[in-house]
Amino acid sequence: MKIGSISRKTTAPAFARKLKESEKQEYTKTVKQGLKVLDKELGIIVHNSTTPSKPIENTGIGSLLSENARTNFIPLLSKHGFSKIQQEPDNYRRSWNPSPYSPLTAGKNIYMIPLEKLSMEEYGNILPLAMLNLIVENRPNKGDNKVDFNYIVENYDKALRVAYSNFLRHKEDNSAIAQLATEFDTYKTENAEELEPQALFEILSKTHKTDDWKVWPKVDRNLYNAKTEKQEAKTSERLNQLRETNATEIDFYYFKQMLAEREIEAAKATNEKSGIRILGDSPIAFTPVEEWQNQDIFLKDIALGCPPDYFSADGQRWGFAVIDPNTIFNEDGSLGAGGKLMQKRYEKMFQSSSGGARIDHIIGLIDPFVYSTKEDKMTPENSGRLYSSPNHKMLGKYAKSTDEEYAAILTKIVIPAAEKYGLTKDDIICEDLGEVTPPVARVMENLKLSGIAVTQFDYRGRYTAPEKIIMLGSHDNPSFIEYTQGKFDASKTSELDKAKLEEKAHKLAMDTCTEDDDFDEYEEKIGKDKKEFMLASFVELFTSPAKRVQVFFTDFFGIGKTYNKPGETEDCWTLRMSDDIESEYEKNLREGNGFNLPEILARAIRHKGGKVSKDNMELLAKLDKYADILKE
Repeated sequence: MKIGSISRKTTAPAFARKLKESEKQEYTKTVKQGLKVLDKELGIIVHNSTTPSKPIENTGIGSLLSENARTNFIPLLSKHGFSKIQQEPDNYRRSWNPSPYSPLTAGKNIYMIPLEKLSMEEYGNILPLAMLNLIVENRPNKGDNKVDFNYIVENYDKALRVAYSNFLRHKEDNSAIAQLATEFDTYKTENAEELEPQALFEILSKTHKTDDWKVWPKVDRNLYNAKTEKQEAKTSERLNQLRETNATEIDFYYFKQMLAEREIEAAKATNEKSGIRILGDSPIAFTPVEEWQNQDIFLKDIALGCPPDYFSADGQRWGFAVIDPNTIFNEDGSLGAGGKLMQKRYEKMFQSSSGGARIDHIIGLIDPFVYSTKEDKMTPENSGRLYSSPNHKMLGKYAKSTDEEYAAILTKIVIPAAEKYGLTKDDIICEDLGEVTPPVARVMENLKLSGIAVTQFDYRGRYTAPEKIIMLGSHDNPSFIEYTQGKFDASKTSELDKAKLEEKAHKLAMDTCTEDDDFDEYEEKIGKDKKEFMLASFVELFTSPAKRVQVFFTDFFGIGKTYNKPGETEDCWTLRMSDDIESEYEKNLREGNGFNLPEILARAIRHKGGKVSKDNMELLAKLDKYADILKE
């Protein structure tokens, strides 16, 4: 049955070419106008390591702070209508674990530092160009677009040590380095109190050959946890010894942190001129340094995890430290030691993230699932919800009774931290995937927080609340190409999966059809053609009531590879974009993969039909024009 009369002509000419320079400005204007008609904000998830590089600057890892990101990649995203980039947590990584969600310290990720900048006059050429070229030339995985973190850890350490040595050697005879030295002195004065424990933790981890501080010798284990005058004397003596014998290493740690923070600030200013703002990402995990320094505010032998869910049939034992609820707020409602630690964490994040932030596992701030670390397997007796288990032998004493109590960490710590830096709760993306308990659901609803709707998990676009962030998938999902291939493959061997695909195709057809579609034919096409299924799934994001659409980089650029598999370590977090991602994107579009944004927006507008379509005929014609160019 045909429904409607406003049609798109199919006789548009083919454009076997790229956008001309003279067309790029109109293209961007057209895309942004389409987003405005649909009342949508468009964001993309890009982790620093995945960012493309110029071949002559490609050290084997990407950075959103790099010259190529500032001059090419971010302007490319801006051209396509993106206004926000959500990056991964930018904390200091463990050398042996590439996951950004299990950081070593609260310091900045030094692998974001664009080494090419250190070879420029701005930095007094403190990194010899020959050394940069050698790192670029010898990088592994040149043809695979993957990060070899062992290579990165080793060579960034070498390069930054050489840069630090040259900085010290020439700060008296090079004006650029002298200016940097003045900045460094100020930076150390302002940040040494926070950074010194981080530096010492890294030093002690190397000394003891483990970053598990709980197995260190007693004096190092309790360096910031003395209980008696005798212990205080011992730890004070040990601190002075460490400072004296490791003065250069401590200073080197400060130097790396200054470089990272300096480049973050510079990139923020440049990006905002391009109309792009960076969203931070706050891991739910506290760092080992935070726990080591503040042992009295964390629960003993209890860790954060999650119950059985989509990702794990047995639940997940994350091992993350849990703040003692009694230390978060004092009896008079003021912040206790635990609350102040949380406040410091969120204020620092919002200070550096002008676009707001994603809070990882928001459930863990409202109604966390915890377990005893004394036993190898989680059972109902040794695990449960920390705040909503009033009759639990282990957890009952922490039970909360009102929604106000459940929301307190958000309303008294997180949201005020955002507001301190000119942001609101609407600038906070609350990652609420997993088992949403009734208290979590009520708090999210009462505060109108922007949770996440992932369509790979069978969220239906038309039922997504306006404040939600809608997306196909995140870093924890297969690429949408793989997801689609999997659904179609499964439908060939299972009647149940065939029925599921047919049901999904029917819903997509209902939610994306236009006035010019024959519905039955359109539904059949979605159910039989993978490319049509993907296109309809893309369009669903923009026909939903959600005002914010977010896309993972693999899905936008049409890269059919998985970035991370939850609970696994093999081949995770390593995927990168190619150096010439724009050409790869155009190639993928010609093959029917990736986001042809003008085509998606045009169909979403036509889906609205009626007055919306009639009032935007000129816009639709331009969107059609650019959709054809991108396909040819």
